[in-house]
Amino acid sequence: MTQSSPLQNLIRALDQRFDASAALAEAATTLAAQLRQVLATPPGGPHDHPWRQTGALQDSIEYQSNDTEALIGSTSETAAYQEHGTATMPPRPSFGPLAATEGATIARHIGHSVAEALSSAIRAV
Repeated sequence: MTQSSPLQNLIRALDQRFDASAALAEAATTLAAQLRQVLATPPGGPHDHPWRQTGALQDSIEYQSNDTEALIGSTSETAAYQEHGTATMPPRPSFGPLAATEGATIARHIGHSVAEALSSAIRAV
């Protein structure tokens, strides 16, 4: 019978303490909720944000996550038109600006979770 190396023991201990899927799902849930909130803000004028009048775009926000990635997006083709504009309409981005402002916070949160799990795993081995 072969003995486990210290590194193998540490990896096993870390695996028991850190759930990447849960961390990414939590981050995706938070970002999707923030995006829905951005899309729910009342418009300043009648033509500022036409998608806010029905709430359909807000309701179309969904996310998926697994052990390695989280995706936040819309099931509505209107989202792409609003985000990037068309030949007759200027862009009215929501996804990009929110990702830019919240990306570092989410990365720090996940990094902190990894650091805590690693610290706990090191103490356990």
